[in-house]
Order: sequence, then C-alpha cells, then structure tokens
Amino acid sequence: MNNDITALKKAWQSIETDPESDLREFHQTLLHWRRRKKRTVFFWSIAVILFSIICFGYVIYTDQLNSVSKSISEIILLLISIYLFTYSWQRINSERKEYVSSSIDFMETLPRIHSQRNRRELIIYCTSTSLFLIAIFLYCFDFIEHSSYLIGFALAALMILIFTIWVIVKPWFWRRLKIKNQVLSAKITKILKYS
Repeated sequence: MNNDITALKKAWQSIETDPESDLREFHQTLLHWRRRKKRTVFFWSIAVILFSIICFGYVIYTDQLNSVSKSISEIILLLISIYLFTYSWQRINSERKEYVSSSIDFMETLPRIHSQRNRRELIIYCTSTSLFLIAIFLYCFDFIEHSSYLIGFALAALMILIFTIWVIVKPWFWRRLKIKNQVLSAKITKILKYS
C-alpha cells in the first residue's frame, strides 16, 4: 500500500505544468477573439458604407419629384442609409476604445458588450429591413395603383414579410445569439479560471 502511494506521489510530481504555455494559450485566444471582432466590425462597416453609397447615389441619380410615393421611398432609403452609416462610424470608434483596454478587462466585459451589441444590431437589422420593404412598396406603388387587387396583394405581402421578420426571424436569431453568448461566457470563464 505504501509503495502505491509513493508511486502515485512520484507520478504526480513528475507531471510538469508550464505556466508559460497557459499564458501563451490565453494570449492566443485573446488575439483570436480580438481579430474576429475586428473582422466582424470591418465587414459590417464595409457593407453598411456600400449600402449607404448605393442608396445615396440612387436617390441623387433618380430624384423623381413628380411622384409622391417614389419621393417618400427615396427619403426612407436616404434615412436608412444615413442612420446605418452613423451607427457604423460610432461602432468603429467604440471598437478603437475597446482595443486599448487591458486583456482581462476586455475578456470580462466581452460577453456583456457582445450581448448588448447583438441585441441592438438585431433591432437595427429588423427595423432597416422593414423600412426597406416599405420603401420598395412605395416605389412600386405607381405601377400597381390602378388595380385595387394588386394593391391588396402587395399590402398583404408586405405585412406578411414584416410580420415574418419581427415574429419569426428576430426571435430565431436572438436565440442563436444567446446560445453563442453563453458559449463565449463559458470559454471566458474557463480561460480566466486558469489564468
């Protein structure tokens, strides 16, 4: 029995733990998350800026003031693009401030910030998409205004699409984002426990 304990003690003491490898792993994970976050912000910003430029160019190029519905459609597109552009600019600036924060602070606040930002962006996505669909409907209104059946069909389709966005798509995305945030929180807790 004594030999078993001595053998177990020798086996236990022979295991070498390398704190530097744990620190390297922590640092690599942190760099990976920061790069991934930076890449996400970059692609979001590029997409929003391109959308804003296209909408702005479209409104300036077509500018049809003879039709009230098309003018309202263009104003909605312009407002969407301006809002998305300013939000994207604010997000880039906030990312710069986060990047300067210390590693531990960044990791501790990452799940909370990630959750808040995802919720805000999901609402922005749903609102922008709904307004974009309304703008398309108003733009096409001149073509369908001669038939009450077409207007009814187009309105029904618009309402169904907006209902689908807010009642089906938004909760589905929110559940996915909550699961991803829980996984992220678990990973951060595990990493911070060993650091």
